[in-house]
Amino acid sequence: MAIKRDLLVDKLFDPRQYTTLYISKEDEIKAENDQVDTITELLCDPKHKGARGEIFNFLKKEPRAVDVLIKAIALAKGDKRTLTAVCWEADLDCARHLSFFVNMVINDSFEEALEAFTVIENITGQITPQLATDLITKVKEAYKAQSDSPKATLLVDTVELLHRWE
Repeated sequence: MAIKRDLLVDKLFDPRQYTTLYISKEDEIKAENDQVDTITELLCDPKHKGARGEIFNFLKKEPRAVDVLIKAIALAKGDKRTLTAVCWEADLDCARHLSFFVNMVINDSFEEALEAFTVIENITGQITPQLATDLITKVKEAYKAQSDSPKATLLVDTVELLHRWE
């Protein structure tokens, strides 16, 4: 089943959402959660596997889609690894979410951290030297507590990656 770009736009970015004044914060949150549920379904449900390339192209062309994907990753339970992998598989620009992925490397399971590391590895956008320095310090602090865990090498490698932006 081919997914048309218009369908993706309609399902993920209903124009009424951006021209509607929400009377309550709950309505706005519900609309955002609907977007997160839709993007999670499109990327994780096997019935949409054949349309994955079209979905990736959509994500590249719609800047707001990356923000929805990041929110989906943050809220994900069982699909977090799959959703994180989409960021590098689709070659998305995730530079402005570098801190989010560094936090995943530090705090998440090894498998999820490995996917986040791969996203960081594929970031090509501009990162400020100050942000890189701050994140290096954060990762080094985390390493002290996790130096004997399976993620220790991943943390060291993350520091090395972050040095390229100093």
